[in-house]
Parts: sequence; C-alpha cells; structure tokens
Amino acid sequence: MPNFSIGLSALRTSQFALEVVSNNISNANTDGYHRRRLSMESTPPNYTGGFRVGNGVTISGITRIRDQVTESSLTSVISDSNDVEQLLTIERKIESALLTGDNSVGRQLDQFFAEFTNLSASPNEPAQRSALLETGKQLSGGLRDAAQQLTELKNNVRLQIENEIELLNGDLQELRDVSFEIFKFSAQDVERNNELDQRDAVLNRIAEVVGISRNEQPGGQLHLTIGHHSIEQGSHPSSLSVVEAGEQLEIYLDDSDRPLSVETGRLSALVEAYNEIIPAFEEKLDQIAGQLIQSVNTVHATGIGSAGSFTNLVGNVNVSDTDVPLSEVFPEGDLTAGELTLSVIDANGDRQTHVISIDPDVDTLEDVASQLTGILGITASIRAVSNQFQITTGADLEFNFAGGVETNPDLSLFSGTSIATVSGTYTAGTNETLTVEIEGTGQVGSAASLFANVYSSSGALLTRVNVGDGYEAGSAIELDDGVEIAFAAGTMNDGDEFSTRLTGQPDQTGILAALGINAFFSGTDAHSIQVDASVATNPDRIATGRSGEAADTSNLARFIAIDDAASMPGGRTIGQYASEMGTEIGFEINSNTALSTSLTTFQLRLETERDAKSGVDLNEELVYLQEYQKSYEAAVRIIQATDEMLTELFRIIG
Repeated sequence: MPNFSIGLSALRTSQFALEVVSNNISNANTDGYHRRRLSMESTPPNYTGGFRVGNGVTISGITRIRDQVTESSLTSVISDSNDVEQLLTIERKIESALLTGDNSVGRQLDQFFAEFTNLSASPNEPAQRSALLETGKQLSGGLRDAAQQLTELKNNVRLQIENEIELLNGDLQELRDVSFEIFKFSAQDVERNNELDQRDAVLNRIAEVVGISRNEQPGGQLHLTIGHHSIEQGSHPSSLSVVEAGEQLEIYLDDSDRPLSVETGRLSALVEAYNEIIPAFEEKLDQIAGQLIQSVNTVHATGIGSAGSFTNLVGNVNVSDTDVPLSEVFPEGDLTAGELTLSVIDANGDRQTHVISIDPDVDTLEDVASQLTGILGITASIRAVSNQFQITTGADLEFNFAGGVETNPDLSLFSGTSIATVSGTYTAGTNETLTVEIEGTGQVGSAASLFANVYSSSGALLTRVNVGDGYEAGSAIELDDGVEIAFAAGTMNDGDEFSTRLTGQPDQTGILAALGINAFFSGTDAHSIQVDASVATNPDRIATGRSGEAADTSNLARFIAIDDAASMPGGRTIGQYASEMGTEIGFEINSNTALSTSLTTFQLRLETERDAKSGVDLNEELVYLQEYQKSYEAAVRIIQATDEMLTELFRIIG
C-alpha cells in the first residue's frame, strides 16, 4: 500500500521550516534575538518485503544559534564599559566643579596673591585695596561654589545608586521569573529559545549595572555570581540594598552580613565615586581652604591696616568649650606653646608691649581671657550667646597684636634725667629683648666719655654708641633690623640700664588665627570660607603694615610669602597643590577616555562576532525560504502522487 506518512512528514517538516525562517525574518531587527535553525532527521525505516524502506522525516528540534564564549565575554565587557563610562561622567562633573582653566582654584589663588604685590606698589590707593578684596571674594566664592557642587554631585550619585538598585532588583525579579519558565519547559522537554533570549537580555542589563559571572550548564541551567556571592534563582528572587556605614555606602545582597564587593558596572563606579573619589576632592578643597584661612589669618592677625589699632575685636569663630584645654577645642588648629604679645597704645601714641604665655595642653580659653584681662586697660571675655572671643580697651587706649618696638621702655632702673625712646619698624621675625647699659657719667651730648652699650637677650654686645660729646641730644641712633634709639637731653649715670622688647613674632601660639581675631577670612573649610565682614565693609582694615600708617607695607611681604611656602602635603605650595588637583582630575579623564575608547571598540567587535553567529542575515533566510518552499511543493506532489496511485489501485480492485 502507498505510504502517505512519508509525504505528510515532508509536508509537515517543510511547513515548520518555513515558520522558523519566517520567524527569523520577522525578528531580524529584534534586540537580543538569536537566529533559529530547524534540525531534522530521518524517521526509522519500515521493514517490508525483506527491505528496510525509508519512513520520511521528523523534526529533532529547533536550535538557537549562539556562541557561548563570545556572549560571556560580551557580558563582561558590557560591565567594564559601563563602569568606565559612568566614572567618566562623574569625573567630568568634578572637573566642571573645580572650575578648570582660567577660572580654576589655582588661577584664582595666583590672582589673589598677585593683588598683594600690586597693593605693595600702591598702598595709598583705595581702588587697589578694593581690588584685593574683590579677588579675595572671588577666591572664597569659587571655593564655596566648588564645594557646593561636589556636595550636590555626591547627593545625586546617592540618588542614582538607589535608582540603579531599584532597577537592578526589578531585573533580578525578571531573571527569576524567566529562569523558572526555562526550568519548567526543560522538565517538560519543551523548546525554550524565547525564554533563553529573554534571559540573555536581562543578564546584559544586569551586567550594565553590576559585574556578573555566569556559568551555563547543560539544559539551560545558569549559575550566576555577583562579587563572589551566588544569585539564588529559586522561589524568592535575590535583591540588593544600600546601607550607610558612617559616611560611606555599602551594598548588601539578600540577608548577607558582609557587604557585596561590586567591582564593575555602573553601580561600582557610583559607589567608588561616593565613597572615595568625590570625598578625596572634597578633602583637597578643604585642605586648600583651611590652609589659606590659617595662613592668611595668621599674618593678618599680627598686622594693622591704615584704619589703625583697635578698641574692640571680636573673633569670628564660635568656640564650643571654653573650660577645656585649647588643644582639645582646636585639635587641628596647630596650636603650640609659646608667647602672645599684645601692644597697648595710649592717647599720645606711646606703645607698651605685654606678654602672656599659653600652653594649649594646659590652658583653657577662659585662662587666656583672664591673662589678657590682667593687662592694665584690657578686658577679654567670651560672648555668652555666640561663644566668640572678645577684647576691648578702656578710654583713650588702643591695642593690636602687630608687635614691633616698645616706644617707652621701662626706666625703673635708670637714675639719670635723660629719657630714652625707641622707634622704627622692627624687621626681624624673632622676638628679642635689648638691654641698654650706660658706661660713664655725665650730660648727654657733652660728657667727655659717655657710652650706651646695647646687649642682646643672650648677653652678647650688639653695639657701643657714643651719647656724650659729639652726640646731638634727641637724635636717632640706628640699631640693627630697622630699630632706632634716641636719648633726650639730661644726665646719665654709670651702670644705669633699661630693657626694651622687640617683637617680630607676636603670636607664637597660633591662637589668634584659631579664634578668628582680626581675621581676613572667616570659616573653617571650603564650604564656609568667605572674606570676614569687618574687612569686607572697610578696606582700610586690610592689615598692610604693622604700624598703622597708610604707607606702611611691611606686612604685605608676609602675605606674598604665603604663596611660596611649602605648607601643603608633599611639600607643595598652596598654588601647586591646587593646580595638581586640577591636573589630577584631567589625567584621570584622559586615562579613562582612552580606556573607554578601547572597551567600546572591543565591545563592538564582540557584538559583530555575536551578530555574525546569531544574527539574522535576510539574504540567507530568503534562500532558506525558497528552499523550504520548494520542499513544501515537492511534499505536496508526493502526497498527490500517492493519492493517484491509491485511487488507481481502488479502481482496479473495484
């Protein structure tokens, strides 16, 4: 009897093949689709008349064309590429926050210190003082803006981390659902190619966020790990969460008691940026601002502007504890044990210096206030509400911390009638006590043998000057370091002596800058730095000198020297440190740009290899379409021929 099954099997197989090819063509542009191929095999033959005759064709399966090695490599590269791209995005925003180029922090620092040089050439020009104030405001404003932008960037990164984790948990849920479908169809021995495509697409989306390791098993099973943690694909999907650990963020998987080690992917870049990169630049900005505040305020506190000395000074720092040692109140204030010299000026312009000793490990702020209040005419206190340190004077008195010379020395050991006065601008940077001892007896300006011997603190003879015959009473005698001494008409006795203090380092402790006394800047870091209100509203308060005279520029050299001081980590100047900060982020951007280009090229190559293996070639599919169409037509002819044979047989029999 004719066998219809052979033709029917050919017809059925050709029909399935046409459907597979048609499905390939319709999904030619579908992301993640893998080309299918119909696998066929010959049906076991029948044994008839001593011969084994073929029994047609059967479908053995629909194969999903895929290169596992290429796609596993592609998944890894996707993680690396997204990691670097996310880092680049953040680094470019950091670069923008740091105002690179002409508006960089380093450039603004150069302009700021250059204005001190300009002011030294024109100290009497109000416009030049205003220019210095303006550059100070621009510099402090630039630091504040940069710090604020970094803070906002960090907050945005935190939000993006939370969003990425939310999306990632959704993908993990989808992965669990798809994996369950694959497992179910595998148990039923049902084709599961669509689900495998879905799973690969989900895995690549997960890989964009976090680096994964995939190990595929026969039968479609998948073992997946993230940062050495296995991803469960059972009844409950895995999920990630973000936890604050101090000032850092940690990622946890499920109920693990150990943070997840995220090494690649966007999430890795975001966590690294939040925990390390952004804080590192915030710290650098704070170091620049902090050192700038301390260095400039240290110089400013021990100088005087053309507005002259003070009757009232209030520090701009709120002190938290006034009854504990200063080293605990200012743990990073660089306070050292030493002397603080305060000068009191009376209505006649005569200056007396007073010295107090401060040990930060022992003395409290209340102790400092008590010592200063012990000086005649001085009252020091801590304001009740603001906890700011305040110093005031009595009537007809002024004070400053500029040091210099004591104009009217203590003459209690001087028995003659001549009055000695000291003047000049002390230029040395050390503190010195000069002792003047009289040799001989007689009238100033006429005695035959009358000398003044000047000794240093160590007892060394510095100079021996004639104050007898040949000396004009009242005329100034030049000593070293810009100091002059004069003796009025009168008598001197052999052995008379007096001492006078020369102060080149008025604040050996750093307490004035720590308290914000007579400060140029207020604030403590990049977020809070600004030009102090007392200076901003009165440019004449800029401490250009140490005498209070408008033409005095003796203090400006100390400001200019700050720019050249190796005060920053690594022995760098503050300008070098700021410039290197900008250079550092620029180098990272260039490095990661090159790496991104390399990874993108590699990813495109792997995608090309994947598409060559798994993608749909329409020309090739059209060839298959024609081939299976002809097979279908031939199968129809087989069935028609078999039907004709059977009809003829029935006609003969009938």
